[in-house]
Amino acid sequence: MMPFLFVGVSLILGISRLFQKGEFKNGLWQCFFSGVVFLIIGVMFVLHPPKSPYKPYKNDIKNPKNMQFSMPLKILQESQKQLVEVSAPNVLIYDYLQPGSYKYDVFLNKIEDGKVYLKIYDANTNRILSEKEIKKASMMKVVNPNNELKEFSSDKNFSVQEGEWGDYYGSRIEVWFQPDDSGKPERKLMTKNYIIQGN
Repeated sequence: MMPFLFVGVSLILGISRLFQKGEFKNGLWQCFFSGVVFLIIGVMFVLHPPKSPYKPYKNDIKNPKNMQFSMPLKILQESQKQLVEVSAPNVLIYDYLQPGSYKYDVFLNKIEDGKVYLKIYDANTNRILSEKEIKKASMMKVVNPNNELKEFSSDKNFSVQEGEWGDYYGSRIEVWFQPDDSGKPERKLMTKNYIIQGN
């Protein structure tokens, strides 16, 4: 985008010179060269488009080291979640609205004041996916003074940018805890493997 911006600015300046006394010829040349450069850059972008920072996924789900993967659950009509029995700390991922968009629930035993958030990794390459976006969107407050299992549900949805609709791949989802007490370090609470797709 930056090359086009510079050419656009040059073109505007060239046009403005057309209306300045004694600058018509120079302005005309500047407009001409700006147009030529614009065409050259345009052809280069068509022939050699910039590469996406995301790894392409081509419906080639792999199962490294025979890992076990779960499928995201469904959110049914009127926001009713698919029911499952949970008897231990767990993280449940739900498909939400469109492919590659998700919500989640986390079930925790006794835990101090703080926030939880998700980190998601490609199970094949171990590369973290949409790190900043997912951390921000999945962050939610938790506290459970009792040892009884308690459910916490995310209000916001998060999206995985890597891949496209229908390109399924294995992922490792980690739940991280950030204590309100800044003197305590963040810690990983649990890990679960899911089949996901990009948005």
